[in-house]
Amino acid sequence: MLDMEEKVLRDLEKFERCAAEKDHEKKKGVAGEIDQLRKKLEIAYDEAIAKYKMSAEYKSSLHMYGARSLKAAIKMTKEWLVDDHSEINPDEFDRYLRKR
Repeated sequence: MLDMEEKVLRDLEKFERCAAEKDHEKKKGVAGEIDQLRKKLEIAYDEAIAKYKMSAEYKSSLHMYGARSLKAAIKMTKEWLVDDHSEINPDEFDRYLRKR
C-alpha cells in the first residue's frame, strides 16, 4: 500500500512539474506573440503617419495652419503698430499687405 501511495505521489509531482513547464512555455509563447504584435503596431503607426504626411489632407491642413499663423502674426503686428506707433495708420499696413 505504501509503494502505491509513493508511486501516486511521484506521478502527481511529475504531473505538476509537467503542467508547470507547459504553463511556463505557454506564457513564454504568449509573451513572444505580444512582442511581435507590439512591433507590428509600432510599424503600422509609423506607416500610418508617413501615409498621412503624403496625403492631400495633410498638405491642406498644413497650409491652413500656416495661414492661421500668418494671420495671427499680422494681427499682432497691427496691434503693435497701433499701440507703439500711433503715427502709422493701420489701414495703410493693410493696403501694403494687399499689394504683396
